[in-house]
Amino acid sequence: MAEPTMIYKITILELLHRSGFPLSNSQITDFFLEGDLTDYFTAQQAISDDEDAGLIKSVTNHNNTTYSITDEGNKTLELFKEKITPALSKDINKYLKLNSISMKEENSYKATYFKADRGGYVVQLRITENDVPTIDVSFHVGTKELAETLCNNWKVKAQEVYDSLLDILMN
Repeated sequence: MAEPTMIYKITILELLHRSGFPLSNSQITDFFLEGDLTDYFTAQQAISDDEDAGLIKSVTNHNNTTYSITDEGNKTLELFKEKITPALSKDINKYLKLNSISMKEENSYKATYFKADRGGYVVQLRITENDVPTIDVSFHVGTKELAETLCNNWKVKAQEVYDSLLDILMN
């Protein structure tokens, strides 16, 4: 029988491989917690170990880190795929089937901000579909608090803003 820590690391690779799109830290962790497979800290350690080994890579956008599998991760997965039991494979399929649409949507709304050269902050708001921008908007705002508010609200209102903007421009 394989060491549990190794199984968790391979499971993360399989989850990212099968999803076909980046998953957030919480989405990966939720898989382990919802299935009572391990505790939060062990899941976090497995994610960290996979990243340190170059098997997954992370991208951080305003308080949200997403992970995707690397070429090295895919090679490793091929070598150790048999470590994933049929029951675990079934759990992965079920989790992705139930959650993939909401997870993909959640990760397609991106919001970041940075300090502008001449004062204030530039806020970049984006909706992507398969890593292709559907809308990409930038604003210059006066304060960091306002930049954070725009970024936080974008996750909730992105689709509404997109629909309204499209409606205004088409009519």
